[in-house]
Amino acid sequence: MERRAFLARAGMLAAAGAAGAGAGLATEEAISTAGPSALAARPIGPGAYAAIVTFRTAPSAKLVALTIDDGPTPEWTPQVLAILRRRGANATFFRVGKRARAAPDLVMWTADAGHEQGNHTWAHDDLTQHGEAFDRDTLERTHELLAKLTGRPPTLCRPPYGRIDNVGLVVCAGLHYGVTLWSQHITGSNASHDVDVTLRQASPGTIVLAHDGGPEPKGTLMQQLDRLVASMTDAGYRFVTVSELLAFKAEGAPKTAALNGGKVAAERI
Repeated sequence: MERRAFLARAGMLAAAGAAGAGAGLATEEAISTAGPSALAARPIGPGAYAAIVTFRTAPSAKLVALTIDDGPTPEWTPQVLAILRRRGANATFFRVGKRARAAPDLVMWTADAGHEQGNHTWAHDDLTQHGEAFDRDTLERTHELLAKLTGRPPTLCRPPYGRIDNVGLVVCAGLHYGVTLWSQHITGSNASHDVDVTLRQASPGTIVLAHDGGPEPKGTLMQQLDRLVASMTDAGYRFVTVSELLAFKAEGAPKTAALNGGKVAAERI
C-alpha cells in the first residue's frame, strides 16, 4: 500500500511537472508582458542609492508617530490640526500634490505649526503601475511644490496604498527620501475598533496611519483620533514627527545618515 501510494504520488508529481512545463511558458509570457515596474531599476550616475523603508522603530523613549495622508482638505485638515494643538502633539502629513496646490494655505499653516510635510505623489498615484519616468515626475512635482510652500524640501515618501517596488524605490533614493509605511491604521469605517486595537498594541516606535483627505475621513474618525492622541498622551507617550522618530536609535541617541555621491546612505534602524 505504501509503495502504491508512493507511486501514485510520483505520478501526480510527474503530471504536475508536465503541467508545470506548460505553466512555465505561460508564466514567461506573463512576465514578458508585465508592467514597467516589473523591470529592474537602473540608478543613473555614480554614488550609492539607498532608500530606508520603515514600518516602525524601537526607541527607548515613549515616542510614537502619527501620520496623516491624502490631504490637505478644507473640511478635515483644520480638524486634525485642532486635535494636535489641543494635545500638544506633532504629526507628519503626507501630501497629495494637486490637493496641496488647491489649498496652499493649509500646507503653510500646518508647517508653521511644526508638523512635517511628506510626499504622497501628485495625484495619489500607485507607483507600482508606472515606469521610472512617471514615478519621478509625480514625486518631483510634489517635492517642488512642498519645498516652495514651506521652504523645506520633504525628506519622506509615503507610497499610496503602501505599494512600492524597485522602480519606485530607486526614484525615492534619487530624491534622498526615506519610505514611511505604518504599523497601525485608524480607518474611517471602523475607527473606534481601530483605536481600541492601537491602544492595546502600541509601543514605543509605533507609526499610526490616519487621513485628512480622500474617502476615509468622517466625523467619527476625528472623534476617535482625538481619543487616541489623548489616551496615549495620558499614558506618557509623546507624538513626534516621523523624522524625529527616526532620529532615535534603540538607546535614544540620534541616528546618523551619510551622504555618498549625493545619494543617501543611512544605517538600518
